[in-house]
Amino acid sequence: MKKAILVIGERKMIKDRLVDPSCNSFIQHLNERVNKDAEVRVINYKDVFLDNLPEIKRSDLIVMLFFPFQYWNKNIEVYGKDSRVYGDKKFGREFEQFFKKVDKIIMKKYHDKKIEYVNHPQASILDRDKERCKMFLKKHDVPIPKSYDIKSLKDIQHLVDRGVSLYIKPRFGSMGKGISYLSNDLLITNFMFQKGKVISHSYDYNWRFHEITKLADRKIFLKMMILGGFIFEEAIDPPIHKGRRSDFRVYCVCGKISYYYARSTPSVSLVTNWSQGGKIEKKRKFSQYIPKTKLKKVESLARKVAKDLNMNYAGVDIIFSKDYKKIYVLEAHSFPAYEEGFDLMGELVKYVSKMANR
Repeated sequence: MKKAILVIGERKMIKDRLVDPSCNSFIQHLNERVNKDAEVRVINYKDVFLDNLPEIKRSDLIVMLFFPFQYWNKNIEVYGKDSRVYGDKKFGREFEQFFKKVDKIIMKKYHDKKIEYVNHPQASILDRDKERCKMFLKKHDVPIPKSYDIKSLKDIQHLVDRGVSLYIKPRFGSMGKGISYLSNDLLITNFMFQKGKVISHSYDYNWRFHEITKLADRKIFLKMMILGGFIFEEAIDPPIHKGRRSDFRVYCVCGKISYYYARSTPSVSLVTNWSQGGKIEKKRKFSQYIPKTKLKKVESLARKVAKDLNMNYAGVDIIFSKDYKKIYVLEAHSFPAYEEGFDLMGELVKYVSKMANR
């Protein structure tokens, strides 16, 4: 290999469970693929901040970043030290500061190297800020659900009176956590709401939805969503097939679609994330009832999003309108969740190896 490779991620085991299966799988594939002369270094984010970055001999360096789970769990998704709730503005500020500092340390340490990120930290900062990412995509003519600039309860009431249904989403969240739905006299959320306080669950999976029924409680809850910088987005009615709603997760590596699947859930559910009970459907199943022309649109749109965001590796969430006439990008991810039904990390290693040999 002509270029050195630096991998930064988490390989630790906690309670017999890998902190990041994606990182572990990537490193395993990389070790199997490279020869003995390859200059490959693997560290964690603690090494970065303790100035324990390894010496690199080669003049060109490829950097592969994985999600900083331990830092996130210890410093960002921590409740009690202030009034934060999952995915609010405080999450965003700290996530941005973290990756700016990582980039600064790497650039300083390897100032004499030509550095190439698989996904640049700035891309990760942008995709984590869901509202800013939506506006960026809109400027690049990517179809997205409409967001509303909500500053008061009157703004919300005006939309509801017009018959507009809304998803209320964390600006800096993922995994379907902290999602709420508002329409007419209905407000449903998977946050806890007790004694006038919005409370985040202390775990990642199966955040249960419940209705907030009292008008006074609804007002308090919605005010906190406004103050927390949450996104108020039009609710897209998706296609329903055999009583299930669905959308798509598409993985794009180096401008090519490596793999994608549909995420489905009963039509009454609000989110399709597998972490919140969604079911993964393979292409051989959903291609039986979705026309090939529509699936081609899913693929081409995902490629465009990855290119516009300058991501060599991306997970893109896409949804159709109920009649399949419109298509929207819901989100893009520079750290997409690892799906065991396809060897995604193997595909990514093939691409990184090609980068290293150029």
